[in-house]
Amino acid sequence: MAGRLIEECGRQGLQIKIGETLRTAAEQDALYAQGRTKPGRIVTNAPGISYSSYHQWGTAFDIYRNDGAGAYNESGNFFKRQALSV
Repeated sequence: MAGRLIEECGRQGLQIKIGETLRTAAEQDALYAQGRTKPGRIVTNAPGISYSSYHQWGTAFDIYRNDGAGAYNESGNFFKRQALSV
């Protein structure tokens, strides 16, 4: 699935890379703590202990922009256009 997404985005001129894939419960809990008990912004609503993140089952992956404009820069509706290419 990830490979197909990269290819389809490339055909549409959208350069992406795969970031996080499989996470342990401890890694998920650390992300869940962000913006709650640790500094930073909230990035997930899935605590690791509940195994409610698809990352913990190996069925999810994160993407980021890979064209030099900044990994999560939404200019030009980049991620909206990427979502339409799925």
